[in-house]
Amino acid sequence: MKDGVLTAEAGLVGRDLELLSPITIEIEDGRVRRIEEGREPGADDDFDVVLPAPFNAHVHAADWAFRHAGLGMPLEKVVAPPDGLKHRLLEKVGERELEVSIRDFLETSLSFGCPGVADFREGGVEGLKLGLRAAEGFPTYVPMGRPKALDDPERVEEELRVLSELTEFVGIPDVHLPDDVLEAVRDSGLRVYVHANENWRSVRECVREHGATEIERAVDLLEPEGIVHCVVLTDRDRELLEELDPVVILCPRSNDYYRLGNPDPRRLRGLRVLLGTDNGMSVEPDPWAEAYHAWIRTGLSPLGALRALTVEAASVFDLPILEEGRRLSAVGLKGLPLPETVLGSRQRLAAHVLQLIKTSRVHVLLGAES
Repeated sequence: MKDGVLTAEAGLVGRDLELLSPITIEIEDGRVRRIEEGREPGADDDFDVVLPAPFNAHVHAADWAFRHAGLGMPLEKVVAPPDGLKHRLLEKVGERELEVSIRDFLETSLSFGCPGVADFREGGVEGLKLGLRAAEGFPTYVPMGRPKALDDPERVEEELRVLSELTEFVGIPDVHLPDDVLEAVRDSGLRVYVHANENWRSVRECVREHGATEIERAVDLLEPEGIVHCVVLTDRDRELLEELDPVVILCPRSNDYYRLGNPDPRRLRGLRVLLGTDNGMSVEPDPWAEAYHAWIRTGLSPLGALRALTVEAASVFDLPILEEGRRLSAVGLKGLPLPETVLGSRQRLAAHVLQLIKTSRVHVLLGAES
């Protein structure tokens, strides 16, 4: 976006998503120089609402190539490595097709008003490089690499050394791996993210095989920065999440697509929560729909869901938020009527935005990198 001044009827700004109505934002050298409540008399608003830009904290972008291939199948038959449907399809498809698919996924994400994603990239070093090529020109692409040989700790260590030259992050499919492999991942120096506790079947299997739930095993052997799903939680799981304080990334629409249910809202209280749209095969990368679903299905408040999508994700991935002195990273909504009832409450405005953003035009507003 060019430097200058923009105005809106309402805005949610800063770490606390403070409500300002109306709002004026001055941009200089791609950064937010000034934010204040009010506008020049007689000025026409550029937007109805201005918000921080969302960040999609968990996707599998390459699976976009196989839209709904697993429709009606149990989750484990679709995604479980190494023989799940998606892994067989990934082996068959050519690199060029995968690259095009990831690029199309990212362009679709941007069309929904989302300029940032964290992508679990299968395929080892080459798979990560492929993702980086596909993401050229996309504003914020955070690749989470995955070693290809997950049964051999020495080969895992070798791959992790190369991956660490390309990314800060590693994304592990599950904790049903040898102890020494998980420990190699933990000791790699990379920021670790892992799927865990997506359903009771996999949790019980983990208890039978290892004498611990998936979250217990993750905390013990991986010490992850982030845990994806957490649909089912035991009392002990909840205690461990409070002690370690990883981010919990919820994917409620994916959960419902595969008939897994969603977390008990009481189990989520006090945890740091982010949101992701998950598998591109099953769910489109619409972060606003994810946040609305999280509000309706997981017990997050509308403002809590919006925070998970914006300022909470920004704090984890070191991204700018809508505040003075930071690089501009926002969205402006046009065509969103704002009744008086929503202008006096952050909570009501958040609910209104999440429910009706699909009827408005979403403009991504990014300041140029200095």
